[in-house]
Amino acid sequence: MVKLHRYSGLLLSLFIVMAGLTGSALAFNDEIDAWLNPQFYHVAGNGERLPIDKLVGVIEHDYPHARLAFFGIDAEPNAPLQARLRPKKAEDTLAADTVFIDPFSAAVVGERNSKALSMAPQNLMPFLFRLHRYLLLDKTGAIISGSLGLLWLATLLIGFALAWPKHRNGWRKALSIKRGAGGFRLMYDLHRSVGLVAGVLLVITAFTGAVMNLPDVARPIVSSISPLTSPPKSSTSSGDTRIDWQQALTLAQASMPQATPTRIARDDKHGIYQVRMRKSNDLQDGGSVRVFLDAGDGHVLHSLDPLKGSSGDAFIGVQYGLHTGQLLGLPGKILVAFLGLLPLLFTITGILIWLQKRKSEALVRNRRLHKA
Repeated sequence: MVKLHRYSGLLLSLFIVMAGLTGSALAFNDEIDAWLNPQFYHVAGNGERLPIDKLVGVIEHDYPHARLAFFGIDAEPNAPLQARLRPKKAEDTLAADTVFIDPFSAAVVGERNSKALSMAPQNLMPFLFRLHRYLLLDKTGAIISGSLGLLWLATLLIGFALAWPKHRNGWRKALSIKRGAGGFRLMYDLHRSVGLVAGVLLVITAFTGAVMNLPDVARPIVSSISPLTSPPKSSTSSGDTRIDWQQALTLAQASMPQATPTRIARDDKHGIYQVRMRKSNDLQDGGSVRVFLDAGDGHVLHSLDPLKGSSGDAFIGVQYGLHTGQLLGLPGKILVAFLGLLPLLFTITGILIWLQKRKSEALVRNRRLHKA
């Protein structure tokens, strides 16, 4: 058990430190991004906002080689709309895949490439996100990251088993840091006591990250225990989109007046609009409720609220909020940012403990050889 914990920790050291530090920054993704790129979050315009279809027309005209994947809608009244673009042809590449557009004048106020290997201000936070979740390798990276997350989860659980006191009265010693006992004892006490205190939260973080990065594994397992709600199918034929973007947004809002739209996407292949909505007590900042509308006649096909669905829906629905801390609001984000620093602590103390033990074992071997 000791060797499994030690060598899996050494193997994962670079990954967990990277994931932890990038996760700390991403806990405040929007706040940092707004500080670096204020033009992406605020415009000086005022008056009546233009219909969303007017903005769609500008995007289609200015970016003819791209198709609109979805519009992100910020809650702030003076925030630009965020248009995410995809190439019309799979072999094409886009210089910019995210466009920010003034909702009052339809002027493009900024753009960026979320897949650029760049740490320029406009690309920094998307770069950190792709590094954190995808290791910059898209779907393949997500599978690798999720698999390493499961190994990290096992390493944490083994660490718990090793650090767990054998007797009830051993907790005080297990959670204390002895002063003046030397560097090795300090490293050991920090590694053990901090692990016992924060380990449960790190287990949750590792587990939720693995679930989100390995949906092809997680969803079948969850659905075998509790059914998961599948996206609805529309009777509208491909390309039959009589309802425009603004009408779909209005109809979704009317179906759920207490929620605020945060994103709208149109699936031309299946004839469906999907509108993401945010409730006042939502699980995540970007909203967790989804409203599906028929693009032909605009009727609501289905409204999916994770907390009102099956147990499986609720389980899948809370993963992102738990992983990012958004489930608990600002305190949760602060906690996640703090937890992201702990893998660095564990790596430093773990390596120092390992090196000291190697040194001690070498001394013992030398003494035995000398006596022989």
